[in-house]
Amino acid sequence: VNPLTGEVSWEIGADTPIESFYIGVRAASPAGHSTENFIVHIGKSTSSEIVYVGEDEAIKTIASGLEALPSGGTLVVRNGTYSGTENYIGLTPRGAYQQPRSGNASALTTVMAEDPGQVVLEDNAYISLRSASSDSISFAAFKGFFVNDGQVACFASESHARPHHIKFTHNGANGYDPSDSPGNSSKPAGRLNPFSAFRCDDVLFENNYAFGSGRYKFTSYLANRVVWRRNVARYDRGTFNGEPKGTYSVYTTMDGYLANNIAIDSDDYRFTTTGEVAGEYATPTTAGNTRARMDRNIQLNSEFMLGNFDDQAGVSDVEVSDLVSWDIRPQTSVYLRSWGASLIEHATMGDVNPAERSVALFNSYHDKARGIRNSVLHNFQNGDLFYRYREDPNFIAIDRVAPRYGVDTINLTQSDGERDALNSGCVIKNVSSIPPLYSGGNPSGGLRYLVRVETGSSLAGQGKDGGDLGATVMTFKGRSGTFFGEPGYDEETNIPMWPFPMQDIIKEKFAAYRYFGPTYSGPSLDRVQSGTGELIGARGFAVPDQTLTNYIWGYLGNLVPPMGVSFTPGAAASEGVIQWRKSVDPDVTGYKVYRTDRNGQLLELLETLDGQIMSYQVSNLESDRDYFWGVTALKAGEESGVSYIAALER
Repeated sequence: VNPLTGEVSWEIGADTPIESFYIGVRAASPAGHSTENFIVHIGKSTSSEIVYVGEDEAIKTIASGLEALPSGGTLVVRNGTYSGTENYIGLTPRGAYQQPRSGNASALTTVMAEDPGQVVLEDNAYISLRSASSDSISFAAFKGFFVNDGQVACFASESHARPHHIKFTHNGANGYDPSDSPGNSSKPAGRLNPFSAFRCDDVLFENNYAFGSGRYKFTSYLANRVVWRRNVARYDRGTFNGEPKGTYSVYTTMDGYLANNIAIDSDDYRFTTTGEVAGEYATPTTAGNTRARMDRNIQLNSEFMLGNFDDQAGVSDVEVSDLVSWDIRPQTSVYLRSWGASLIEHATMGDVNPAERSVALFNSYHDKARGIRNSVLHNFQNGDLFYRYREDPNFIAIDRVAPRYGVDTINLTQSDGERDALNSGCVIKNVSSIPPLYSGGNPSGGLRYLVRVETGSSLAGQGKDGGDLGATVMTFKGRSGTFFGEPGYDEETNIPMWPFPMQDIIKEKFAAYRYFGPTYSGPSLDRVQSGTGELIGARGFAVPDQTLTNYIWGYLGNLVPPMGVSFTPGAAASEGVIQWRKSVDPDVTGYKVYRTDRNGQLLELLETLDGQIMSYQVSNLESDRDYFWGVTALKAGEESGVSYIAALER
């Protein structure tokens, strides 16, 4: 989008399949902003390949639209609310397959809302794809729906063909609780996790959001090659009494990849029933092995443990990198149960205080945890730290050599327990205790914002690998729309993660949630009903005058920098304009524009501007030089850091 002319353009790659996509254009002024979405159909040569459903269309129900939809075509559902089984997608209670025809690798069948979040499926209308005994649904995409009291999922029984190459993007779901509708047999208890892939292969969950009820919010089971990318989840209610519960659950799944996901504001454990707490990022192995990689994920403001990397009927082989986990108050006595083979690299973890005194906050009881390296651990309370974190260069995880490193090169501060719990023989090396939190009294502290380490700070470049101590969660990993193993599926995109995509829609849906019902108390495995209460969705980031991005960036109390900073060339090569988004904070009074280096180090102040101005003209640019600029916000004598650098590289 050219911000000077308003022209929208795009390039279609030679390997782009026949499919339909959303494009959103955001227009902003000091008074506010609005977003316009539209759909681009790629490779649809005739109007018969695009089918419309809606009140004012010839086809009124989703079921009828699916019947008319050809393989590789697109069904567009006009904005509105659709209810009942005639708008359900999957295997109906009467045993009919009410779902689209499969596409193929070069032409995906697409079913999508007219605008993301503006088509609501409710009252037994939801998405639960099922495969027949000899035929699987495959090469299909489902986009933009909001499911109330239901799910977005694909399933197969043991004897049936497995669904494969299924995309779920831009959808939201508020999970279903069978206790809310006793006797409703059309929704089987335990199965309606908001997002689920059950005996499926090559499934993509991207830019989705989940809250409300359900055992897990995102889960796969007996699946292969599942990608969770850029999703947001809040654990409101843990239903299904006696069963384990968690947020992102890679359950007996080989080759799971989780990138840039957020688990946020799971902060009211009163509405969770009895059952093991699997945590916000979990890898259960009750039916076989799990192998997963987790890159650039966030857990913030939670009463759930970080995760359970399991070792039961199979081993968890898990590699975690650039993790942020902050302000965690587990209603258990453990923060991370790492009984399987897990390695955590470049994590920022802090303000952790479990409800019960912990024997080991990092528990490797089965003596298989591979280690924690190049990380920041700050303010761990009410427990000792590491149990059986040891070295072993020849350790085998499932089917490969995966060395164990112990606890190697961390910045540990303000812990009230022993480092080596129960004298278990942990190997803990290169431990430093430099205060990590940035403040006026500690300007060298590297943690001004949770999502990065500040350039030139006490944490910068101190990792054993030459990187920073702590996490960097600033850009997206993985080319949008790619399945596991496809070119670019896990590569650096250099696309800014902030402002987070669809954050306005996500906030609107999260804030609207309300529930009144039973509350529970007691240990996780022995909960008892203790009364009733009301759960309000408008909490945490989902409150007025707040955004998901501003909430996460400002969590440590520092002024948030302007987002959306960009440079656009002008009519002449020697000029251009720098633009940015208006700060969410109404008390911001102005902005400063700086010339910087490519790492964001401030070099020269160019201009101080009023808080209603969101652009700066540059001129006299030389043809043989690279230029980099940054913008800070000003408020009551405080100045923020910069977010992203605007660049002109010749």
